[in-house]
Amino acid sequence: MALDENNEGDCFEVLSESDYEIVDGQPDITGWDVKDAQGNKIGEVDELLFNSAIRKVCYIVLHMENNDIGLEDGRVLIPIGIAELHEKDDTVLLPNVVKAQILALPIYQPGRAVTAETELEIRNIFTDPDANVIAGSDFYDHDHFKETKFYGKRWQQPFSNHNEEEPPEKSAERQKYNRDNIVP
Repeated sequence: MALDENNEGDCFEVLSESDYEIVDGQPDITGWDVKDAQGNKIGEVDELLFNSAIRKVCYIVLHMENNDIGLEDGRVLIPIGIAELHEKDDTVLLPNVVKAQILALPIYQPGRAVTAETELEIRNIFTDPDANVIAGSDFYDHDHFKETKFYGKRWQQPFSNHNEEEPPEKSAERQKYNRDNIVP
């Protein structure tokens, strides 16, 4: 699904209020602290925004209350691929994000539509010249929306307690099943 100027955000749902849930074995990060590369608390995960048209979590709703870096209380959207899970702690990291980028983000108001213009503004704040942006490609194919970057080292391997490798056909099936990181 390409992002178009007629998008009025009606495809986004708060994951906890939708008919979908996190895949078994993957953590529900709601309420987890969000920290920068220096370990400063930026806020906490308030919610996840789910795009029902593509069946994928696209944004973390970051609540900046009680942060360590002097941000005003409010909520902003962080593309899921910008964040990473800490390897062991129940913490979400924003390793390549600086305070100026957080300050540049538009304030998110729960219940209001996320427009195409808002999504482009958010993506442009985080765009790296080396990012995977292909002209004419699907907006959500961008690096900012890759859940594999988000889960990183904490991606659950169903055969991690076994010495045998997962059969290739099961691996492909699991990847397809977990691709969107959600199940109906």
